[in-house]
Amino acid sequence: MTLFSYCLSIMGEVLKKEAYGLAVKDESGVISPFHFSRRETGENDVRFKVLFCGICHTDLSMAINEWGFTSYPLVPGHEIVGVVTEVGAKVTKFNAGDKVGVGYMVSSCGSCETCTDDQENYCPKMILTSGGKYYDDTITYGGYSDHMVCEEDYIIRIPENLPLDATAPLLCAGTTVYSPMKYHGLDKPGMHIGVVGLGGLGHVAVKFAKAMGIKVTVISTSDRKRDEALTRLGADLFLVSRDPEQMKDAMGTMDGIIDTVSATHPVLPILDLLKYKGKLIMVGAPDKPLELPGKKMVVGSMVGGIKETQEMMDLAGKHNITADIELISADYVNTAMERLQKADVRYRFVIDVANTLKPREKDVRFKVLFCGICHSDLHMIKNEWGISTYPLVPGHEIVGVVTEVGSKVTRFKTGDKVGVGCLVGSCGSCDSCTEGLENYCPKSIQTYGFKYYDDTITYGGYSDNMVCDEGFIIRMPDNLPLDAAAPLLCAGITVYSPLKYHGLDKPGMHIGVVGLGGLGHVAVKFAKAMGLKVTVISTSDSKRDEAINRLGADAFVIKDAMRTLDGIINTVSATHSLLPLLGLLKPKGKLVMVGAPEKPLELPVMPLIFERKMVMGSMIGGIKETQEMVDMAGKHNITADIELISADYVNTAMERLEKADVRYRFVIDVANTLKPTP
Repeated sequence: MTLFSYCLSIMGEVLKKEAYGLAVKDESGVISPFHFSRRETGENDVRFKVLFCGICHTDLSMAINEWGFTSYPLVPGHEIVGVVTEVGAKVTKFNAGDKVGVGYMVSSCGSCETCTDDQENYCPKMILTSGGKYYDDTITYGGYSDHMVCEEDYIIRIPENLPLDATAPLLCAGTTVYSPMKYHGLDKPGMHIGVVGLGGLGHVAVKFAKAMGIKVTVISTSDRKRDEALTRLGADLFLVSRDPEQMKDAMGTMDGIIDTVSATHPVLPILDLLKYKGKLIMVGAPDKPLELPGKKMVVGSMVGGIKETQEMMDLAGKHNITADIELISADYVNTAMERLQKADVRYRFVIDVANTLKPREKDVRFKVLFCGICHSDLHMIKNEWGISTYPLVPGHEIVGVVTEVGSKVTRFKTGDKVGVGCLVGSCGSCDSCTEGLENYCPKSIQTYGFKYYDDTITYGGYSDNMVCDEGFIIRMPDNLPLDAAAPLLCAGITVYSPLKYHGLDKPGMHIGVVGLGGLGHVAVKFAKAMGLKVTVISTSDSKRDEAINRLGADAFVIKDAMRTLDGIINTVSATHSLLPLLGLLKPKGKLVMVGAPEKPLELPVMPLIFERKMVMGSMIGGIKETQEMVDMAGKHNITADIELISADYVNTAMERLEKADVRYRFVIDVANTLKPTP
């Protein structure tokens, strides 16, 4: 794949909808906030806002990789309910506003024997809702998230009369017990079934069996749930499996048994309860093999197909069947998992997603309108510095308009013009951070291609929207056009910061600017606004008129300016000699390197020793001085000279940038030209 087609694939990565949720990052099972993306709504897709999501024991098993096939990061959740917000062009069964849900699967092959038999749950190519691999090789993310997108055929309609929170668990627990009753003919009125275990699955099994007109015996290891089973859930009988007399009296009385227990337990006493040709159906998943006596029928069952899941849901609506739940907030999920491991829940945890799963309270989200293209973007795309992580979404000269703010954001509101530069995070406590120089924090987080606090990779501004901590957001002056102001967030601060930090900002001082490109032309503008005398230093005379007549430089030098400059801002990234530049400095003069040549430069030491000259580097600036720079730009109407381009021109722009064929900065018209691909 060529460099520039890869750049397009990077941009394609951003043409998805940003999502926010909770994820497990490793086998510790700890769940933490997670930013990710879901695909755009396809023509057969339904997108819905997630209101509630049940917590299944499978979520716990997957979180800690108990079954050995978990892929991280894992966004759990397959008992997902909400309200439709968008449907694809070919969707016929759902409309915006419909109450819907998604259960254990989001796709299957559609053509194998099990699929044609409406048993997609047994399709060898069935795709799990959480932790499965989708057709595009991405990992599927579950319902511990703010929204969901799924093919129409795997969406379940939720009856209007059922409360969504208590209905959510039916999408797994409900169909897990309903499906084997129907499939094995244990749904006939007057039949007698047993339910082993009165937990998340068992209590729902009792409710469905009673709705079918079936006699139900609950089988448990202790007597403490007797009243719950008989009085609250309406079971007909209760058996203590450890009581030999009770078990003996019930031998041969049951047509079938639904065994919901996941712990290792003896099967023989349960089999004895069955009639001749009775069926023991295992729906719990013990982590160790059970001893299986060689008589009577033992079968397994796993959730149900889409058709029978909808039938189950319709029956639930008809008989007002819901799960007994404990509604929890998103920040309680880790505690809920600990309690679930101890079976300390009656009977299902359900996360109040819509009301409690919120992005970080100090975050600002904004619609990206424009994003500048920096030469660093090209370096990172090509991995010239050896630190790139793919997929890479470039862009750190990002401007737009605020669309949403967190609950504790105080400095910004919806509608504000804002920007993000090269940084989105730092430790906040080291010497550099306390001095307002977060750019030198050893834990600083770059806007793209770096690991964020939640171990996700940061994505830059070649995208439709951006979210960032308030402390790293820059307010853009109302009088500046956003397209031409965007490059200031990198190019502007890169030249402004060293002028200020090294005291080269005093009116009347004389500075040189080496190179008249994206950085150099902005350096001239800021230096003139500070009242400095500016000499542009170039290898050829071709830019003399540009420097003096357009940008307002005082002089243009190729040679013959020895010992005249207080400081020099060197913006050149190509390999070049430093000796002639040092000769231009006065004694104690400062040569500040802001360009980044790929190869080391030779450093002449004698001029430094004999005239106390200094050579130092500088990299962008801290957030405080970036805001000062932008404010100064607003005061003096300083912007970059730009070439505005469409998103589909980016690869060509990168080729031209590599040849220095731009005056002086490319800026992508994101809002008007970055559109999803068909």
